[in-house]
Amino acid sequence: MTLLEKLKVQIIEHSLILPLFVVGLFAGGLQSIPLLTVFYFPLLLHYTRIQWYNVITGFIVHTLSFWISILGLPDGLQGGDRFQHPWLTLGVSIAACISVLIPLAGDFLASRHDNVALRLLVFPLLFTGFWMGVCGHLFGFGDGLAYSNNILLAFPDVVQGAAWLGGRPAIDFVLSLFATVLREFDRPSFEKPPVFNSIEEDDEQEQQQQQQQFSVSNNKKPWFLHHAIYYACLLIVLGIFGGGLIQIRPGSFFQIAYPDYVPETVPVGCVIGPGGIHPELQEDHDRWFNRTTKLVESGAKLVVWSEETAITHSSQEENDLINRAREYAIEKQIYLAIAYDNNVLADLAENKLVIVSPLGEVKINYRKAHPVPIVELSTPGAAEIQFFDTPEFGRIGGAICFDYNFPWFIRQASENNIDLMIQPSFTWGPIGTYHSRSNSLRAVENGFTMFRCGSQGLSGVFEPTLNGVFNQHVAAITDSEYLFHLPIQKRRKTLYGYIGDVFGFTCLYVGLLTIFYLVYYTTVKKLRGGQIQV
Repeated sequence: MTLLEKLKVQIIEHSLILPLFVVGLFAGGLQSIPLLTVFYFPLLLHYTRIQWYNVITGFIVHTLSFWISILGLPDGLQGGDRFQHPWLTLGVSIAACISVLIPLAGDFLASRHDNVALRLLVFPLLFTGFWMGVCGHLFGFGDGLAYSNNILLAFPDVVQGAAWLGGRPAIDFVLSLFATVLREFDRPSFEKPPVFNSIEEDDEQEQQQQQQQFSVSNNKKPWFLHHAIYYACLLIVLGIFGGGLIQIRPGSFFQIAYPDYVPETVPVGCVIGPGGIHPELQEDHDRWFNRTTKLVESGAKLVVWSEETAITHSSQEENDLINRAREYAIEKQIYLAIAYDNNVLADLAENKLVIVSPLGEVKINYRKAHPVPIVELSTPGAAEIQFFDTPEFGRIGGAICFDYNFPWFIRQASENNIDLMIQPSFTWGPIGTYHSRSNSLRAVENGFTMFRCGSQGLSGVFEPTLNGVFNQHVAAITDSEYLFHLPIQKRRKTLYGYIGDVFGFTCLYVGLLTIFYLVYYTTVKKLRGGQIQV
């Protein structure tokens, strides 16, 4: 092969870099297009399976596109211009995308193996396991940057079924499995038989024979035994099951009249405070009690303040605020959830949620268990969800904002059979809708109703189904109040609520075992001087 021919081959081989980068911009991050998310990983695998160094190049392109897609992540915290912390978001992107590098390397090795199950399953197993185990647990991001956030509303029936069964990891697995199924579907037509020998070392005639054998072997199975058919069946089963969960409410089957199964609703309210970006407003406690009064006068029986609505600077100030909330709840006969910063000392800042009953009892006194890494310099509280029973709303629990990005933490709601979870939240810049929708998956996984009051994000009622009839959302901005109608309903049991992240950890452990096997297999083959063929 001449130098010009080699150059032509390299140009063709790397022609996917620009499309990968452009598609990647809208496949992940804060403003994604769901169909591009679905087809991004098949495109990425098409490129990285060609040569081993394409895995490195693909990882770099993937990281750069992901970086651009979350460039505004920290914007709006201290005001200023857009994209004010590019190097911070680059560091976050590199850390997050490591969870994709290992799956890509594993998939490259698997693509050289003659076992179709390995070629199909290695990438989904590693992608699912590493995204949960490394990005979620090890780096402390939870599921905040997961690619499957982007498809929640685009494919609700399939997502509903997968989340009910295995939570976020099951959705990640179904999404990434599509990539390997598509890559395997017509493999001979766009992929040469993979070998580790270089072009100069290969015997051209032998490669042609391999190609013929490769094509024949891939067309032996009848169409109805093709792996794509199995994947389609998986989607159909998940879609039917999830569609049933969404469309058939408890007590409504078969064609029961509305008055016989629709639950009672109770007015509830959100007071939307300033978050941590307007300290002068946080100091004005009267302002937030006045807004609470407006909601009470509109009939609200439960009022929740958004995260960091108020601020206190000493133990005495905190006690005064809590006592004022207790007296207010007794006077108005409501449940009141106040959210505030308690800055006793700069290095002992606390992000708090306190819920008081109409009897003036402090039912929950909770400190945020998962402060946002880098951004939020507050002291984490105990990793325990507090809850209490009420005659009006059932069992109520609560956690704050980023706590809901940790499925294994929020699953305590299933373990304690909580009916209603309260979430004060505060987001900033462009992330409000993205973060709100991803957090809503906790309600689906655990079967509870979630009442979210978030500054600069979605506020309202999130049901245990992705498009439930009582879902009520509004894009809430700072310094406002909103009234909603909360359905009074018991928690719906889910399989995920029982087994937690068993599926995700199984993917991680099995994926790691396959990596060890593939490294051993590849090493032995190379030492024996053989080609790694499909």
